[in-house]
Amino acid sequence: MISFELTQKQLAMQEYFQRLAVERLQPRSMQVDAAAPAGVDPDYLTFIAEENLNAFLIPKEYGGKPLDHVSLAILFEELGAGCAGFAAVYAQTFHSVAALLIGGSDEQKKLFFPLLLPPGGHVSSFCVTEEESGSNTSSFSTVFSRKGKSFILRGEKSPVINAGQSRFYVVWANEEGTRNRAGISAFLIPGKTEGLRFGPYHDKPGFRPAPTATIHLEDIRIPEENMIGPAGSGYLLLMQILDWGRALSASMAVGLARTAIEEVTRFAKQRVILKRPIIKNQSIAFLLADLVTELEAARALVWRACRLIDLGRDHTVASSMAKLYASELAVRATTEGLLILGQSGYKRPSLMDKIHRDAQVLRIAEGTSHVQKLIISGQL
Repeated sequence: MISFELTQKQLAMQEYFQRLAVERLQPRSMQVDAAAPAGVDPDYLTFIAEENLNAFLIPKEYGGKPLDHVSLAILFEELGAGCAGFAAVYAQTFHSVAALLIGGSDEQKKLFFPLLLPPGGHVSSFCVTEEESGSNTSSFSTVFSRKGKSFILRGEKSPVINAGQSRFYVVWANEEGTRNRAGISAFLIPGKTEGLRFGPYHDKPGFRPAPTATIHLEDIRIPEENMIGPAGSGYLLLMQILDWGRALSASMAVGLARTAIEEVTRFAKQRVILKRPIIKNQSIAFLLADLVTELEAARALVWRACRLIDLGRDHTVASSMAKLYASELAVRATTEGLLILGQSGYKRPSLMDKIHRDAQVLRIAEGTSHVQKLIISGQL
């Protein structure tokens, strides 16, 4: 039996975070977007703490109150509708937790999960990308070597969201002397580790509330028990995490696209030309009809991918389909939104201008749209 009906608990959560997104996240996001690049906004950290968001990611036995992936998709949609940059801050913690959920030992979970729980709003970082690698995750210039009962890591990761403020970092590296998937491992690095250094925050057009910087690993020493899983298992672990993450990245895109459609619909009803609201013009009415239809389709793709994850079934292609469709819709909705709003949307401060810039990032993060097409076509 196929059902798209949400439970009462899911509906209550949806309504609650929808209100918070409009009342708290969206207004603050405009202020952070206009400010100079800095760390995670203190108001966002307060929001994480007050709403105990990290508990939704962590199993009960480690102090959490976990949600299934469909419920997480509902949450991420509302966060994306309020501020995609904040949703990306939270998604970094999700990815780091996912690394432990999939590959971590019980001892690692007991040590690192409590670092994300109250008091205080805490974040972590997922460190994969390098300046030269981009979407290529089959090898890294960041390397590790064994020294006694420790590992020594050196290299750079960039961009890293939440850099400089994370309680811990999950870092992928190749064993020294290897340049292939079999040599990749993942490591847990506490935020105060000696030799861990951070560059200045990047100035970028989109996702400005999600601070990014380069992290430098200067021959840092970590104990052997901080390797996640056996040596050489990092590539498989990374692929599993990205399959989860793409579904939730797609839900962020659905939220952003929804905000754009709602914004332009309000404008089209209020903007009057020749005594007629412009929504009465067929060109605009039909465009909006297309967008709301595509929005429903994007959400259905997200929920299907998340349901497959919850069932423990193959979800790789479903996640990529959701990510591809939803991120392209976010760009299309905000681009058409700017066109319809005209000068009122192009002058800053403008919500449509902000989310249009944010939407471009969603086509790139978690694998570009071209990468998603490679994944999907590879299964044909």
